[in-house]
Amino acid sequence: EGTLWVVDPIDGTVNYSLGIPTTGMLAALVHDRQPVLGLTWLPLTNRRFAGHVDGPLLVDGVETTLTSTTRLSSSAIAYGPFNAAHGGRYPGARRADLLRELSARAGRLRMTGSTGVDMAYAAAGIVGGAIAFGRHAWDHAAGAAMVRAAGGIATDLAGNPWTASTPSLVAAAPGIHEELMALID
Repeated sequence: EGTLWVVDPIDGTVNYSLGIPTTGMLAALVHDRQPVLGLTWLPLTNRRFAGHVDGPLLVDGVETTLTSTTRLSSSAIAYGPFNAAHGGRYPGARRADLLRELSARAGRLRMTGSTGVDMAYAAAGIVGGAIAFGRHAWDHAAGAAMVRAAGGIATDLAGNPWTASTPSLVAAAPGIHEELMALID
């Protein structure tokens, strides 16, 4: 409740320890569970993403907006890593089924190993969208704010608007988000 900072000092920890450059430092300002400001720095590539929900999104200091004209079939989609044997709210078998369906309909799939990188790339339009199953606000808040700043949509897997207590994140430009949600349903 209230206003607070949500920080992930090293998102993509395994990537960082291996020297894989898809790792980020994430910070978000959250007010009453709603993301207000998102900041992501990718230190190994020196890329910076920043956005306030009222816009604009800045990528390396340059204003960027998403376009809704891209279709899922011509887009790369970032997909959160998972273990197919995992149980929990979104069992590994369900995640594998969704991955199978996405692989047949999306232009390409990408697993970067960093939710923060996935969401920053979705906000900037580098990938058409991103799906993350984690429940941690520190992984999602910055990306949700930045995607919204760029004109995109950030929801959970059920299609409800993302909040700091949401257990998943689907982030994309409006047209692609609609296609992703239809596929998830």
